[in-house]
Amino acid sequence: MNKKIKYILYKNYKETNGTLTPFYINRNFPIKIKRFFLIKGKKGQTRGKHAHKICNQLFVPVAGKVKLKILSPKKKIIYLDSNKNLGLFIPKLHWCEITFKSNNTAVLVLCDYRYKKTEYITNIEKFLSMFKKN
Repeated sequence: MNKKIKYILYKNYKETNGTLTPFYINRNFPIKIKRFFLIKGKKGQTRGKHAHKICNQLFVPVAGKVKLKILSPKKKIIYLDSNKNLGLFIPKLHWCEITFKSNNTAVLVLCDYRYKKTEYITNIEKFLSMFKKN
């Protein structure tokens, strides 16, 4: 499995009555989907603040803009905008904080692992200590 953060380009087909954004789940798709969910937020709110031990995720902005702060332990700041045709693959063992940059923002998150509370790392100090050399 790829352990690097990477952009995923997808297509939008715009017509006068709306937009269609198809996704094909085939061998070129970055993950084998086991669950998905939609997160919504208002401007300035932050969600996430955790890493996964097992789960890899694909973030697809549906409406609005978000800022992703990702630690691995290097820090990256990435902006996703629903007006662009880019999703973001985030592999396991990457701390992620999502800040909503506009009102009525929604992000679709596709996962390759079912929900399991013990699979989450919710303490940032514990997460960062995993990368310290003895």
